[in-house]
Amino acid sequence: MTSKGKAEIGPDGGKISAAAEAVPVRGPDQAAEAGLCGPQKSARRRWRWRLLRGLVWMLALLCFLGAGAVYFGIGTRLDAPDWVRQRVESRIERHLNGLQIEFGAIHVVVNEGLRPRVSLKDVVLRHPDGSVFAQLADAQASLAMRPLLRGKVQPKRIALSGLFAALRRNKDGSLALSFANGGLPYRQAGNLAELIEQWDSQLQKPVLAALTGVETSALTLSYTDDRLGRAWTLDGGQIGLQRDGSSVSLAAAFSVLSGRGDVGTVEASYTSELGSPEADFGVLISDIASEDIALQSPALGWLGVLRAPISGSLRGGVDDGGVIEPVQASLRIGEGVIQPEAQTKPVPITGARSYFTYHPDRQVLEFSELSVQSGWGSGVMQGQASLAGIENGQLAGLVGQLRFSDLELNPQQLFETPVLFPGLDADFDLQLKPFRLRLGEMLVRDGTSRIHFDGDIGAGPEGWDYDLNGRVDQISVARVKELWPEPLAPNPRGWVRENLRKGTVRDVGFHMRGRGSGKPFISLDLAFEEAEVLFQKFMPPVRRAAGQLSLYGTRFVVTASKGQVAADQGGLVDVTGTSFIIPDTSARDGTPGIARIKARGSATAALSLLNREPLAVMDKAGLPVDLAEGQVEASGTLALPLQKQVPVEEILYHYKGQVRAVQSSKLVPGHVAAAALLQVEGNQSEVRISGDGSLSGVPLSASWQQKIGKDADPDSRVEGTIELSEDAVEAFNLGLPRRSVFGKGEGRYTVDLKPGQPPRLELESDLAGVGLRIPDVSWRKREEAEGKLSLSAVLADSATVERLELQAPGLAASGRVTTHKSGGLDRAVFSSARVGNWFQGSVTFRGRGNAAPAIEVTSGRLDLNRSPFSATAESSGGSSSGGSGPITLRLQNLQVTDSIGLQNFQGRFSTQGGMNGEFTARLNGQTPVAGTLVPQNGGTASRIRSNDAGGVFRSAGVFEHGRGGSFDMTLVPADKPGEYDGKVNVRNIRVRNAPSMAAILNAISLVGLLDEMTGQGILFTSMEGRFRLGASHLILHQSSAVGPSMGLSLDGNFDLNSTRLNMRGVISPIYLVNAIGRILAPRDGEGLIGFTFTLRGTAENPSVSVNPLAGLAPGFLREVFRGPAPKVPGQQRAFSAEEEAARKEREEFRQPRGADK
Repeated sequence: MTSKGKAEIGPDGGKISAAAEAVPVRGPDQAAEAGLCGPQKSARRRWRWRLLRGLVWMLALLCFLGAGAVYFGIGTRLDAPDWVRQRVESRIERHLNGLQIEFGAIHVVVNEGLRPRVSLKDVVLRHPDGSVFAQLADAQASLAMRPLLRGKVQPKRIALSGLFAALRRNKDGSLALSFANGGLPYRQAGNLAELIEQWDSQLQKPVLAALTGVETSALTLSYTDDRLGRAWTLDGGQIGLQRDGSSVSLAAAFSVLSGRGDVGTVEASYTSELGSPEADFGVLISDIASEDIALQSPALGWLGVLRAPISGSLRGGVDDGGVIEPVQASLRIGEGVIQPEAQTKPVPITGARSYFTYHPDRQVLEFSELSVQSGWGSGVMQGQASLAGIENGQLAGLVGQLRFSDLELNPQQLFETPVLFPGLDADFDLQLKPFRLRLGEMLVRDGTSRIHFDGDIGAGPEGWDYDLNGRVDQISVARVKELWPEPLAPNPRGWVRENLRKGTVRDVGFHMRGRGSGKPFISLDLAFEEAEVLFQKFMPPVRRAAGQLSLYGTRFVVTASKGQVAADQGGLVDVTGTSFIIPDTSARDGTPGIARIKARGSATAALSLLNREPLAVMDKAGLPVDLAEGQVEASGTLALPLQKQVPVEEILYHYKGQVRAVQSSKLVPGHVAAAALLQVEGNQSEVRISGDGSLSGVPLSASWQQKIGKDADPDSRVEGTIELSEDAVEAFNLGLPRRSVFGKGEGRYTVDLKPGQPPRLELESDLAGVGLRIPDVSWRKREEAEGKLSLSAVLADSATVERLELQAPGLAASGRVTTHKSGGLDRAVFSSARVGNWFQGSVTFRGRGNAAPAIEVTSGRLDLNRSPFSATAESSGGSSSGGSGPITLRLQNLQVTDSIGLQNFQGRFSTQGGMNGEFTARLNGQTPVAGTLVPQNGGTASRIRSNDAGGVFRSAGVFEHGRGGSFDMTLVPADKPGEYDGKVNVRNIRVRNAPSMAAILNAISLVGLLDEMTGQGILFTSMEGRFRLGASHLILHQSSAVGPSMGLSLDGNFDLNSTRLNMRGVISPIYLVNAIGRILAPRDGEGLIGFTFTLRGTAENPSVSVNPLAGLAPGFLREVFRGPAPKVPGQQRAFSAEEEAARKEREEFRQPRGADK
């Protein structure tokens, strides 16, 4: 028979309920439920027939005796006397096939309808050996009246009470029934259906033809399963058999003491047609232990993993071939646990419900509904499972597919809120002994996500063993946080919850492996995209991030294959390649977290990130974050404890990178620093930046280093090299004249940076490759020549060079320099300056903006005799085209020649359009003179004046015998370089004791004038002359000196080096009278009467020659006696051969002199 839908089976056999919804499955063929009768089946039937016949005779006798009840009245119980009891025992025993019967009393009752009922008390049946076959507390029977009237004794109804029965399942699966504990089997069958069928066949015997019902109460059934070594006791049982024609129904009810000490009930029903194997059966259970139910049938073996009371029903049938039809079951599982083995940690459940159908022919279970409610979650599933083997009548395992719906999980409150899965499909292979659940494929539908699981869960020697794998195609970050239980890798879970803020997760791979109570091994790998990740809590989050997250055991790694960080300043920073690592997630007390950072972005953005608390790198260095423009590409490692409060000293980091296309106008105020490439590196102790670049276009190399951290020196230093060139002079607006620096060299510098103080610069150079020129002093350093430059400067708003030392061939200077805030030279004070061997003193240069600086020579000595000043030097480009600035000279000595010097020289000059200005001095430290310089004829013309003409001549060593008078001389550059045309004008000078003059006067016997000269001196009211002044000679073209006493004319040449002279002239005595004939004289200073003379030799001891006869010739005839005019030395010798040789010898040993004196 096949039953579908739901049915109710009651205690009377008609109210047992079952429910099932068919789910087609396939399974193995049924093989264990069929049984065969033993080989002695026919012999047993004969023995049973004899026993039955004896019982019938016993009951007939009892019924006959009961007829006497009519005499005593209906409903009255009659006790039979002892002799009757003995006769009954003997008569019954003849029909018990050797069994012996004992009973305590016989009662007869005639009920209404005149139906007699006989009752036996304390009935015991024994084997011949005295062993008990069966015991009954009470046996009653009512007789069928019609057969009785025909002389046939047939029971109508039978009631038994206090019967004990023992049902044993043998190891081969067959059943044996006995009615005494340890007694011999009364009946045996291959299965329960055959055992019932045997009783069914007995009802077809004639003696029981009138039987309509049998009732058994207070029945105790002992059920033993030798295959399992288990025994159960069913107490207080009731069995009712009803026959209606050929239809027989059997109902039973028992109380069961389960293995867990709980008391449950079992009710069963069985309905069939006599002579046919076809039947319907049902079972109703209440509060029976799941482990007891699981042992009763392989189809229920899967319930053995539970430890919970079960109530419900099963309904099935047997077809006409004796094959069990599909069984429908409806089970309610009470509060309990899932615990397949004692050592496994129980999984609590609050309740479950199951509707399924078992197909014995295919050995398939079809679950129309299996719902579970527990503290861990709830859900409903459907599916099918095939029985995977039966061993000793017990289920070995199941293989099947299940589909869950509305699955809600929160085991042990692992999740903040229960997790809901709308759909789940699973293929499984369940092995019960030992317990092992293998998930071939589990698909969880979670919104648009598909979660796949596979793996094994089993009972190990120390508890649950599991090895699970999971895969997810895509899932949101928020859902990952919801599905990640807190106990599984709590540190990585905490990091993900706090730092993986949003985004999409793809290609998730999960593995978890554990043994017993040991800590599980977990591995997780996933990809994320469009995410927001916080790699470090003091850094901005990475936005639009993509990358990989992996957990392998205790190692946790997050890597960004794409992402950007928005810095506080400077825009976005690309952090592709950045990773975060927790090497050991199981470590306690501040698990170290390591961030390996790779960044690409603007320099401002990178510095802005480094300046965030607690690092504050730029603030500690006293520098702005927008210090420079450029593109940074850097990598670094940051390690710090993963705890809420992290001391700065526990943060360890190092980084290294490159900055390209760097440009900064803030690094050096007023200048633009630029570099194609800079190297950046640092750690928690220091930061360094180095590379080659330029400062306002001037090439340089730089390396900056800054100590940071607690108690670190706030000072930092920049060091490197810089190009020294004209471009550097212009770029830094040093105020030097154009083209004063040429070529290119290199200087080594350091810049010390102290917070709150201006930078301090130190510069050193050997000046190799650098050319220098100072046109104003005709000094030049060649590029290949080496020197030394050393300076110390303070780079405030206006730079100050506190120390400057310059050494080069022909030049040495030391001093200090200040500049204007707007740039350019303020003042350069050289306390010590030396140029060649011709100047040594102090010089100050004062800046004048874009104009050439003003020069102040505040002290020192200058030797023009050794100086390079000459027309040749000037013509070679020694001076600047624009001229220099104003020049102020204050010299202790200005040496003009070896014998002429100007002491206490003070003057102010300008070079605008040429050298011009005025000066005062003491000639050779004696006679005050004043001069004026003006540009003329491409050179410098000078005018020298003095109020002591005699003193000028004496101080110059030219003429020692002049006294008084005024002196006025001009020098104009001649057409020949290095020579000057001069004019001199002297007024009111007296000549005393002049040897040359005395010689002349003595030669012409002018005794009065001679006496006058030796007295107060001869007065010359006017002296004039024109001359050419060369480097070594003086050519006197024409000169005259006149006074009241005499007149004088003179021309010739004078050797400035040897003081030798070659002169000729005319002396006119009594010039006041003699001047009347001046109109006839050829020259000024000559009168009508004059004497010619010549002077040779030295100025101190001249050789005088006078021609007295010339006085007789008028002035215009005196040229006859005068002779030719003296020539410039080199054109005509004015000296003897011996004197000339001596002069040349002296010239060879003289130090060379300049061309312009």
